[in-house]
Amino acid sequence: MLESLILYFVYKTKGFITKTQLVKFLYLADLYSVKWTGNQLTQLNWYYYNYGPWDEEIDDALSGLEDKVTQRQEGNSILIQVAGELPEADDLDLSEGLRLMLENIRKEWAGLTSEKINELLDHVYSTAPMAEAKSKHKPEDRAQLNLQLERKKLLEELGV
Repeated sequence: MLESLILYFVYKTKGFITKTQLVKFLYLADLYSVKWTGNQLTQLNWYYYNYGPWDEEIDDALSGLEDKVTQRQEGNSILIQVAGELPEADDLDLSEGLRLMLENIRKEWAGLTSEKINELLDHVYSTAPMAEAKSKHKPEDRAQLNLQLERKKLLEELGV
């Protein structure tokens, strides 16, 4: 599933996505899935590290997709781009509901302006798992993120 999510976001942004954005999009996809279904989409073990959500499996997945995506240094950022012709993201085997959720993430947070990236970072850092980790750990710690906190927050808001 991780590879499909990466390809979806890279294809749908036509390669105008930084590695930072991609990681945050993947985090939000897992977080929203946990929030609404109780289950992650990927098998990533998210942890708080260097101020953000991270799992080294993302780098492994990107390396395994070298025939489909490339990484290119652009200033201080790494752009994740399509290798070759742009395939259709709709060709990926994703359910309609999942595509809608991913499209909401992309539409809300895509864009290479510093303003858009800062809005994305602010949103990610305000999520329940990140807020808890930031309050208890230093950026250099590798603290496990509890994505279930977002679901718990939702259920409390709904009075369930």
